[in-house]
Amino acid sequence: MLKLLIVDDNPLEHLITEIMVRESKIFEHISHSMEADVAIADLERNINKPDALPDVIFLDLSMPVFSGWDFIDKFEELHPQLNKPIDIYIVSSSIDTGDIFRAGKYKFVKAYFTKPLKKETLTNLYSVYHPKG
Repeated sequence: MLKLLIVDDNPLEHLITEIMVRESKIFEHISHSMEADVAIADLERNINKPDALPDVIFLDLSMPVFSGWDFIDKFEELHPQLNKPIDIYIVSSSIDTGDIFRAGKYKFVKAYFTKPLKKETLTNLYSVYHPKG
C-alpha cells in the first residue's frame, strides 16, 4: 500500500492535489500536513515504524516559519536513519532555475514539478510506482 504525504500551507492545494492523486490511483493512502515542521516531527517520531511513514512526499517550498528548504535540510539529517526509503517530489509555484538546480543536489528529491500538477505528471508517476500496471 503506497502512502503519500502532502506538505503545503495552502488548503486549496491539498484539495486539488488529493482529487488528482485519487483519480490517478497511484497511492492508496493520502495524508496531509499544513506545516513542514510538524511533518518533519511526525517523521522523527515514527523513525522506527516504517508502516507509519509515507513512501512519497509532495513538498511545497514556499511556506511561512519553516520552509520546504528547511524541511529538506532536516530530512537530509534524518534520511540515513529511516527504516524505509522515502521519495520527495517538490511541487512548487517557483520556476526559479536556482531552486530547480538546488533541488537536484539531493538524492532523495526525485523531481521538481511546478504548480499546478498536471495529469500527465501523475500518469508518469504511476508508471514509476506501478511499472507493470
